[in-house]
Amino acid sequence: MPTSPRAVFSRVAAWLYARRRKLLMLALVVAFFYLLGYFTPRVSTPGMCLIYG
Repeated sequence: MPTSPRAVFSRVAAWLYARRRKLLMLALVVAFFYLLGYFTPRVSTPGMCLIYG
């Protein structure tokens, strides 16, 4: 098992390259829900602090 920094970087880069489509889709889903939560109106109800801390 190679442990030099160049070999580790090469393996990580190969892993990312092989899964780039899934990682891109995951990033897009996260961005969608982040923006959805950012632009929706804030809701505060009594007892909300009991649920969410």
